[in-house]
Amino acid sequence: MLSWLYPGTCELCGEEAEMTICPECLRNLPRIPAPVCLHCGAPTAGQQTEPDRCGECTGQPRSFVLARQLLRQTEETMRLIYAFKYHGALHLARPLAYLLQELWEKTPHLLSRNDWVLVPVPVTHARLHTRGYNQAGELAQQLARLRGLRVENLLIRRDTGVLSQTRLTAHARRLNAMRAYRLKPPGLFSRRRTYPPYLVLVDDVFTTGATARACATQLKKLPGVKAVVVISLVRIGS
Repeated sequence: MLSWLYPGTCELCGEEAEMTICPECLRNLPRIPAPVCLHCGAPTAGQQTEPDRCGECTGQPRSFVLARQLLRQTEETMRLIYAFKYHGALHLARPLAYLLQELWEKTPHLLSRNDWVLVPVPVTHARLHTRGYNQAGELAQQLARLRGLRVENLLIRRDTGVLSQTRLTAHARRLNAMRAYRLKPPGLFSRRRTYPPYLVLVDDVFTTGATARACATQLKKLPGVKAVVVISLVRIGS
């Protein structure tokens, strides 16, 4: 009855829609074109300095098996990300998770198993208190419902005094990320000795890969973890 009285509208085109981004607008968001780097997912135009790495990730530590992103950075995609991330637009979590579902279906490595466990990239306690939610956590929960998977919060983010990594150089990003992300301490009465072997790190954006590498490095320290894959909605700078 409420849907009939107050029909939803698409965040982008303003037309009436069941979800807050209509199917047509979801289809029209610009995807990252193939070919991409087999390791980090960057567009490569077929030129890779190593058999499975592009110039952007050659020489970087290989803490994750691969990273993939679906959308290019455009005014439209960033409008959605900023609304979702900074302006309380939690209603965007479901349609954005459908985009991650599309990315999943395009990634053979993910389709090869059905026992993946989703791990959202965490935010600081201060940011969680101010914002009221973790955007990566919301995406992970929605994607878990779509794929019948579970979510585990295995990481924490410490406050390093840097409010945001967006204005840092690539080198400064790496240093700050390595200081910021740590494994979540086990509960006082936890008897857990092993963890899910196959983990998918979920985030909204992928820029230099510093956050993904730092988080994956920590996750690989957990007993029983064999592989970490990274998926994100948008690749910044490509």
